[in-house]
Amino acid sequence: MQQTIAPAQPGTWEHFAPYTPLHAAAVAVCAIAIAALIAAGRSLRGTDAERSLRRGFAWSCIVYWVSYNAWWHSRGIDWFNGLPLHICDLGGLIGPLALLTASRWLRATLYFWAFALTLQAFIQPALTAGPVSAVFWMFFLAHSIVLACALYDLLVLGFRPLWNDLPRVYGFSALYVAAVVPVNAWLGANYAYIGDPAPPLKIPPFIDALGPWPWRAVMVLALAGLSFPLLVLPWKLVQRRAAGR
Repeated sequence: MQQTIAPAQPGTWEHFAPYTPLHAAAVAVCAIAIAALIAAGRSLRGTDAERSLRRGFAWSCIVYWVSYNAWWHSRGIDWFNGLPLHICDLGGLIGPLALLTASRWLRATLYFWAFALTLQAFIQPALTAGPVSAVFWMFFLAHSIVLACALYDLLVLGFRPLWNDLPRVYGFSALYVAAVVPVNAWLGANYAYIGDPAPPLKIPPFIDALGPWPWRAVMVLALAGLSFPLLVLPWKLVQRRAAGR
């Protein structure tokens, strides 16, 4: 879920601000938890125990996704800010489904979306609530789930992106954008950060820096699109080096 962005304040128990000790601590805790899951999966690789771990983790993620969204709308539907339409919201469902089904297009979408887009939530979080709020914990848990699923698929199950994954991921992403644009226009919302939101919704500083709308929407889409091929290159270089040896 996207939060309303307020002016930066020092990181405290009540307020969260990027690039503070609280930010570093939150990212460190998420990294440790993800690393523990990956280590457990790698130690059990090729066994029934690993399959049980993977299925248990995936189903837990789906239960969390449903519970999270139900909680967010428990006092009424949050049309402007809370529909599960952000990339990371959909990633929270795509990730566990990819682990459960081993579908190539789900795995590819998870890989590119997680490392090109979801990772940004840890670098420049669109969050203002501190640890006294449930929103703080849910924000980091929801994004950690997406990244954990992608890393598990990469480091435990051995997924590797290919050039021919790009057309299907671009196609799916284009369908997503085509669905979100009219929703943003109708509601005055900012799903996928490509809308022109009405007050009191604020634009995250890192998006606002891209210029006025609709130019910033074009820039967001262009940067996302350009990042996908770059995420294939490291694996192709590794493959070429291995072939050379």
